[in-house]
Amino acid sequence: MKKKKEREEKKHETSPVRHLQLELQKLRRELRTTARAYTQRLEHELIAATDALGRYAPAEKLTREQLHRVRDFAIMMRQRRLRPDKGRRKDLRRIDTLISDLRPLIDDQ
Repeated sequence: MKKKKEREEKKHETSPVRHLQLELQKLRRELRTTARAYTQRLEHELIAATDALGRYAPAEKLTREQLHRVRDFAIMMRQRRLRPDKGRRKDLRRIDTLISDLRPLIDDQ
């Protein structure tokens, strides 16, 4: 009896279906880890942009060029077209692009 049970377990372990199931479980964990790291990076960049704006002088003391740059960024943010409820890569790409477009704002500080 014991040998038969061991053989059945061994067959189960070497089954291609079982291997694929294990790989899919690993992929799911990797997806969660990657998504978490990606969102943390984007959130960090957003925080850095917000902090950079906080270091700007009052609007009365900003140069014309700085005012135009801030206005352009505000327009860009207002015009974003996202549908987060759909969960599309396209929206993630747009968010990533918007955040990377804010990089000059951070670098000027």
